[in-house]
Amino acid sequence: MYAERSDKWHHTMTRYLGLSPDTSFLFGILPGVCREAVGRYDHMYTKRECFNTNLVYAWSRFHAEKINSARFSHTRAYYGTAPFLWELGKVAFAQENTPEFYTEPSGSLFFLPRDDQVTIREDEYESVQKVIDSAPRPITFLLPWRSCDIWKNWDKLLLDDAKFIQLSNPDTRQAILSSCILNHEHIYIPWPGTDVYYAEFLDKHVHVYDRLEQYRTKTRDEMKREKNHVIHYLKWGYDWLNDNQKMFFEWTRDWNDIDISVRKKLTVEMLGLDVLKSPKDLHDDMMNHGFLDEHQSFTQNTDYEKSYEWLKSNLEKIRGQTLHDHPHMSLL
Repeated sequence: MYAERSDKWHHTMTRYLGLSPDTSFLFGILPGVCREAVGRYDHMYTKRECFNTNLVYAWSRFHAEKINSARFSHTRAYYGTAPFLWELGKVAFAQENTPEFYTEPSGSLFFLPRDDQVTIREDEYESVQKVIDSAPRPITFLLPWRSCDIWKNWDKLLLDDAKFIQLSNPDTRQAILSSCILNHEHIYIPWPGTDVYYAEFLDKHVHVYDRLEQYRTKTRDEMKREKNHVIHYLKWGYDWLNDNQKMFFEWTRDWNDIDISVRKKLTVEMLGLDVLKSPKDLHDDMMNHGFLDEHQSFTQNTDYEKSYEWLKSNLEKIRGQTLHDHPHMSLL
């Protein structure tokens, strides 16, 4: 009856909805801006086997609409805001209103190249080393928490003056990531994925440093996670991308060449900020749409009320900058 728990978002979702951390949900939660579903039919998240449910919490407009219009699928998406932003708002409010918590942003947060369940990066590492050497200090490196996602050649890099963070605790994972992005000026990302939009919302200097061609689909022998029908579609290597995907990802790889009003509009719709709701309003709306059980009653959490107010205030600051579309947005 209940969906598979999200290793990324379960704790944040329960807290924002005012529910117990032991809550089981009727719905699955998309893990991020799902590269494997951008610019093509979604063969993965439209399948019940993906989350053991036909209900999905989707937090980008394009993906919610894609799921709800999918042929040959009974999956239904609820379009909401990226759960990460709720933790971000909580941490940001605390920093801004508690002087001893505040840190002036400086230096670089560096997302190392990563492999994935079905995709792998080439062995070459010299180009990454050059980017690391030129990045403003101090520098903090983020390592994936799943062993199958750690790039096999990361240990060849010279990282002597660095701080390392691995977000291994699912309870605190998103709060720590929020602090990391808030406290750094420059954000280095290997691929134009979800973290680009987090950084853009906070007006960080975004650097996408890898080439799309450096990623390919894993062979069967290279896959270490469970091989199942759904995982087969979790592909975003260059050999798997269609023309629309290549065009969109090349466009967003050159992030700083995109007009700021287009970047802001894309960020708002990729992160579901256009449907931002207070914790109580989100709880009630999801209940009305059949995404919550009747016994899952709301309990107010003041920290997330403050998070909502912070997010709403910062969204208002950029609302006038989100008036322009770009033809490439139709590729989604």
